[in-house]
Amino acid sequence: MSLLHHARTISSAYVFFERPYPSANAVLLLGPTPVLVDPGFGSDVPALLDWLAANGVEADKLGCVVNTHYHSDHVGGNHALQLQYGREVAAHAHDAAMVNSRDVNVCAAQWLRQPVERYTVTRSLDEGDTIETGNAEWRVLHTPGHTRGHISLFEPTTGVLIAGDAVHANDVGWLNPALEGADSLVRSIETIDRLRALAPRVSLSGHGPATLDPEIAFQSARRRFERWRADPEASAWHAAKRILAYAAIIEGGIDRDQILTYLTESPWVSDFARSPFTTTPIEFAKTLLADMLRSGGVVWRDDRLVAGASHTPTNPSWPRSPVVPSQWRAR
Repeated sequence: MSLLHHARTISSAYVFFERPYPSANAVLLLGPTPVLVDPGFGSDVPALLDWLAANGVEADKLGCVVNTHYHSDHVGGNHALQLQYGREVAAHAHDAAMVNSRDVNVCAAQWLRQPVERYTVTRSLDEGDTIETGNAEWRVLHTPGHTRGHISLFEPTTGVLIAGDAVHANDVGWLNPALEGADSLVRSIETIDRLRALAPRVSLSGHGPATLDPEIAFQSARRRFERWRADPEASAWHAAKRILAYAAIIEGGIDRDQILTYLTESPWVSDFARSPFTTTPIEFAKTLLADMLRSGGVVWRDDRLVAGASHTPTNPSWPRSPVVPSQWRAR
């Protein structure tokens, strides 16, 4: 498949890169000072660099890299772009403080067991700031819910919204009350209402295709959030299924005789088992695994649990630095 095939939405202001897991989508903001939004998972950096070059921008010519939030599928490429190419990394002030202090919960990497190579946020962003490329001025919106430090970007002249994981064409970002606060659902609803009021013409989310009718996506997202308000278990189940499928992707599969150990040793399983399901980690793990196998979200292949969805295999030569934030200080 051609790299340019992934540039599903192209304008004079941006190029949209719809990427398979484990990476989130990327957006290249065009202009004399081009900006990259969300460089993706760490092992996918070579594909990112090829895509940038195919669109006429070498990595060392980027004005900066902007992160919508600090999850591994969005920020993993920061390390290479910063360490190899000297690029500035910009993120919300909440994320900047956690990343730069090497907080134990930064990127939710330990909680999720998702590897993230070290990086530093060199530009702290907040509501009302702007990202300028010389062709357009993108407004920074603080849009918490999926994470506390989540941001979106909006270009009012064209009506283009870069939504990150606030809302997708057919889904919403999963919620994590354990680390992001018990009010994460309320914040998500407030964010949807706020983005909806902007009446964007196009919404570019972190996963899936560009949304050419954002109003439909906003209405669908709000209905789902309201259902979750009445049924917290549904929200937790949505999150757990996505985390397990992603684990199968980034681990390159998990051995049949190791899967229950892997799950019960994962902090996210223990937290969801305790609340809202009020069960043991092993029972929650067994129920989750059975449901995911039944739905095809994961499948057994040669006695290894692998993701059922299309994805890019992780590069065996990656990584080259510590991937647990608690170890970042040592390097």
